[in-house]
Amino acid sequence: MLLLHGWALDRRVWAPQRALAARFRLIAPDRRGFGGSTAPADPEAELDDLLELREALGLGPMIVVGMSQAGRVALRFALGHPGHVAGLVLQGAPLDGFLPAPRGTDAIPLARYRALVRAGRIEAMRSLWRDHPLMQGAEVAAILSDYDGRDLIPDPAPAGALAGALHRIAVPTLVVTGEEDVPWRQLVGDALAYGIPNSRRARIGGGHLCNLTHPEAYNRLVASFAEEVAP
Repeated sequence: MLLLHGWALDRRVWAPQRALAARFRLIAPDRRGFGGSTAPADPEAELDDLLELREALGLGPMIVVGMSQAGRVALRFALGHPGHVAGLVLQGAPLDGFLPAPRGTDAIPLARYRALVRAGRIEAMRSLWRDHPLMQGAEVAAILSDYDGRDLIPDPAPAGALAGALHRIAVPTLVVTGEEDVPWRQLVGDALAYGIPNSRRARIGGGHLCNLTHPEAYNRLVASFAEEVAP
């Protein structure tokens, strides 16, 4: 089971999922640009990272869990390398090309965050992100205090739209959101479950980081799905 953390976080966000190690082999890397990774942030290179990780560890087909921003990575990996994916779990994932776009507090003001980081005001940026609705309810202060913003220094690469490609995802998929997640993520969760042919929709308590706030329900849900699709 490959656990991919969300933006501005690192592998420590999966601490409550260590309980799953009794039943599954868990791999939780720091994605490039975050945590202890020394590789520069590069969304295009992340798929190659997963291929190299799989080869280095001698892994067969994996349950790939993509949290938030990493849902993009998980979706693209399942599209490009379906033979390496036994199942896909999308937690609070965005969906590039989905309309309506997020607005108000549902949106992440990346341009503002980028300007603060480039001006050397990383603590101001961290403070704003800690207060964002997507971070509410979860104890992530220690993780966010280590986020250095290096992924925001380069100009962002355009994200390819995935909304029109969901029908091409053949692997079994679990789409999960916290019941208190922001409205746009709820809409996207519904769209993912509707558009991916072999998918199922689930909601549990908590907000965007429901794996942290409601770990027992989250672990039961993911374990049940994983054992069904990859016994």
